[in-house]
Order: sequence, then structure tokens, then C-alpha cells
Amino acid sequence: MLNKYWFGISLVLAGLAAPVDARASDCYPWPLRESKGSYAYDGDTIYIRMPGLPDPIAEMSVRVAGIDTPEIRGACEVEKAAAKIARNRVRQLLDDANLTNTPVQFCNPEWGRYGGRVVAWVAIGNIWLHELLIGEGLARPYSGGERAGWCNVPD
Repeated sequence: MLNKYWFGISLVLAGLAAPVDARASDCYPWPLRESKGSYAYDGDTIYIRMPGLPDPIAEMSVRVAGIDTPEIRGACEVEKAAAKIARNRVRQLLDDANLTNTPVQFCNPEWGRYGGRVVAWVAIGNIWLHELLIGEGLARPYSGGERAGWCNVPD
């Protein structure tokens, strides 16, 4: 509980400074949207509600740019278990941001190659989500193309 408290405090303090980075040149504070009680489907997909659009068009998913995380419906049990850990971490971060009124920014958005989903760099306060997840070993860098599998990853 104390860890969660200090993390929340750090998010509030981090939120006082906007991310300073080329990725932050065009950022939007799109409202998070709950789906089945959560703001995230997996480690790299966040639910939002696009302002100014009618329902259900406004209900969109944003893929976090710069990373690949294991898939919830993965090819093996190892991938599925890793996906749940990454998803739960992102859910915790977004829940904490919501509780502490820390801004979640979606930067330099563009349409993904699989229509219906936006790809954007995501900042929670001044913390880049992709960097945090890579640093914690919950994601790998990804810049397009074929993704490596998660089932035959060496320990």
C-alpha cells in the first residue's frame, strides 16, 4: 500500500512537468474509457473516448507506439501469463493516474495499419509509458514490421 502511495505521489509531481521530447509535439488529453471495468485491454492497448464524436464512434482503442507486449490471446501459456502481467501493470498506472488527476497524453497520433485503431506515444505525467514498460521488462521495442514471438524467449 505504501508503494502505491509513493507511486501516486510521484505521478502527481511528474504531472507538473509536461513531457519534453519530440514525441510530445502534438499531444491530446483524450479521456480514458472503461471497458469491462478497465482502461486497458493489454499492455499496449488503451481504451479512450474521442471528444466530439457520437457514440459508438467515439469509443476507440489506442495502441501504445514504440512497444510490443505479449498478447492476451497468445500462442502459448507463457505468453498469456506475461500478457496478464503487462496488462495489469498498465491498468495500475492508468488507475493511479485517474486517482491522482495525473494527465494521460496521447502524442503524435496516427491511424494504425490495422484500421479502427490509433497509434500514439503515451505519457502519464512526464513518464513515457513505452520506456517504463521496456525498463520493467514487460515490453520490447517495436517500430513496425514482423514481431518476434513470446513463446521461445530465453530465461
